[in-house]
Amino acid sequence: MKPIDIILIVVFAVLVFGIAAYLIVKKKKGKGGCGCGCSGCPSAGACAAAKKSEMQENESKGDTHV
Repeated sequence: MKPIDIILIVVFAVLVFGIAAYLIVKKKKGKGGCGCGCSGCPSAGACAAAKKSEMQENESKGDTHV
């Protein structure tokens, strides 16, 4: 293998791992996949961030049922 091949492999590996790390951190922070919010989204019911905020709202109102 030539040095340029090794450099390209390393660059692409760093790029792939960087994107994966970014997506994992974003998901752990509760951010959505599209970044546009849940209002008007047909998949809002499946969104973990929407469910989490709904549960927090219900807890603040004293309602324990979801």
